[in-house]
Amino acid sequence: MSQVEDVVHGIYDAINTGNLTLLEKFVAPAYVEHSEGYQGVEPFKQQVAAFRGAFPDLRVTVEDLLIDGDRFASRTTVTGTNTGDLMGMPATGKQISVEAVDIGRISGGQAQERWGGLNMYALLTQLGVIPAPQPS
Repeated sequence: MSQVEDVVHGIYDAINTGNLTLLEKFVAPAYVEHSEGYQGVEPFKQQVAAFRGAFPDLRVTVEDLLIDGDRFASRTTVTGTNTGDLMGMPATGKQISVEAVDIGRISGGQAQERWGGLNMYALLTQLGVIPAPQPS
């Protein structure tokens, strides 16, 4: 396994197990989250903790992982049951299965930056927060 692959899988393993201390090993202190607009490993840990609070059985499954030098692209499926509050919304008890696409850069054995993220439209539709599109 390449260093990039090790880091990517390490991050997803930390998310899946809820062992957020592991993120300090795999995410650089100056990490830049371009899509969410923050910098640093602590905000990343806070975001993951909030999502795991809403979905305690959260699971990220890697469907595709492409590596080119120090960059990667991943397509994952995120599953879980919404038993906790999410972004101010009360728990629905519903299960989700949502795709995410990420592009990132790894250097020095740590994630340095990332673009992309979870399909929030699908997430909110599956939770029943917004209506699902109807065929015409």
